[in-house]
Amino acid sequence: MNSFERVIEILDEAIGGPGASIRGHGTFWRGLSRDQFVAHEVFTRPLVVVGKGGDSNLVKALKGVKPFDGSELRRMPAGRPPVADENIAFIERWIDDGCLEGSLPPEPALAWSATNAPMADQDRGKRYDDIWFETPDLGWGVNSDGKILRTTDGGATWTQQFHDEQTYFRCLGFASETRGWAGTLSGPARLLETRDGTTWSAVTNLPEDAPKMICGLSVVDESTVFAAGTNYPFGFLDNPPPAMMKTVDGGATWTGLDMTAHAGLLVDTYFTTPQSGWVVGGKADPTVPGGVEGRDNFKPVVLFTEDAGDTWVDRAADLGDQFQFGEWGWKIQFLSDQIGFVSLENFNDGAILKTTDGGAHWVRLEINDPQQNANLEGIGFLDEDHGWVGGWGTPAFEGGQSSATSDGGQSWSDAGEIGKFINRFRFFTSPVTVGYAAGATVYKYSDTPVPAPPPTAAAPESIAAPLLQSEADTDGGSAVRLPVAVPDGASRLVVNVWERFGRHVAQLADETHPTPGTRTVEWDTTDHFGSFIVRATVDDESESQIVWVGPRPGADR
Repeated sequence: MNSFERVIEILDEAIGGPGASIRGHGTFWRGLSRDQFVAHEVFTRPLVVVGKGGDSNLVKALKGVKPFDGSELRRMPAGRPPVADENIAFIERWIDDGCLEGSLPPEPALAWSATNAPMADQDRGKRYDDIWFETPDLGWGVNSDGKILRTTDGGATWTQQFHDEQTYFRCLGFASETRGWAGTLSGPARLLETRDGTTWSAVTNLPEDAPKMICGLSVVDESTVFAAGTNYPFGFLDNPPPAMMKTVDGGATWTGLDMTAHAGLLVDTYFTTPQSGWVVGGKADPTVPGGVEGRDNFKPVVLFTEDAGDTWVDRAADLGDQFQFGEWGWKIQFLSDQIGFVSLENFNDGAILKTTDGGAHWVRLEINDPQQNANLEGIGFLDEDHGWVGGWGTPAFEGGQSSATSDGGQSWSDAGEIGKFINRFRFFTSPVTVGYAAGATVYKYSDTPVPAPPPTAAAPESIAAPLLQSEADTDGGSAVRLPVAVPDGASRLVVNVWERFGRHVAQLADETHPTPGTRTVEWDTTDHFGSFIVRATVDDESESQIVWVGPRPGADR
């Protein structure tokens, strides 16, 4: 196919394919040579101005600008969805370049690279739990330092919009460039909101039966938002019940939805309309012991509603025998109304779910790459065949490796080049031209690496030396010793601990006017085991790292 043939293909696609027809101007492009096309007129108006795509009536008509904005004529194709921006851009470039018939230029190679999101440290396991991009350039991220950050240039530079030393963020969702929400697992506020895309405040009118922790958000539009939680086994210790909540009036009021009949824990949610949507998590078999964390008797649920959450059906119920105990749904992604995926959290194994019939049926596909990737969370597919998974990587919540497939999940390969500790993927356009992933930093999938930030773009909250100047000392004893560097003139020092899924465990320090210099903050871990996030905060700066307490599992992997 050459460039001119691609232009004709785009125009055919705009009306439903090469066999479709349209009234009004008709299918004027069919049967024309390149020279006839360039000289053609529609309604006595020249179709193109060679060398000037922006001045050509064809491009104006596709964009819906004057006189094709309804003032004189309608946008092309009238009565049908607009042509994709990237396809209009292709036609405009073709005209700019002289309407040549040469071969199509090679598609630019897309690859993953780290953005300049601040305070990421792959070796210590910090993480951005979620990202949201309204455009390929405008986006937000939340990280394990209790911050909300924003970029307006595709990740080249970031600004801090919010910071709280007690808050652990999990999820983000936006309805527009100015209206958005952020869900938390701990902190003064369970849910934050912005009405200008810049400043954030606590949502104070949540109902009593709302999720106690908000793990997933699905923003349908400015009026309708759904939230899900929590990722803690209900009935084990004092864990709160699984629940959903929704607003249908833009947050003026919220309604809680009791989900205990359908699940024992809930994580991610995705709604396509105000009525139809999904939530993923797990449900326990009460005849099987729950283990030391209460998760060993869980299997995944993929719950679907068509009435805004009044009733639910588990669309993965027929896979019960194929699921392992100690496994539950983590993230959900739909490429279309038919193709969808779910990542399965499992400390010892790796697997996903896939549907090709709109979620009516799902299949479990194992992650069979050489590195034996497990403990998965983030999942992101470009199309039905090509995609990635990532997460913690091992039962000990370390490594953070990722895996890739090019055959729809049948086989997998190591994909360390895309980034570590991935919890969320988000992509733009079809076919994909840009994407992002939240993990040890915010990563970008594009044909151009993110440029290094200029010296003046350094984060204003940065301090001269890092707060955590070395790794915490976890020598297998009953204490963790955390070296913290306090700069001169500091007003306050706070040190907090969260367990690996975001439940607040302990506050190790809260000092006003702390003595400057490096000191060791000690945490008694006698009754604790597993992976924890420790965060040191001095004034408006935080740093965090992951520490493991006790013997590491999976040593033979």
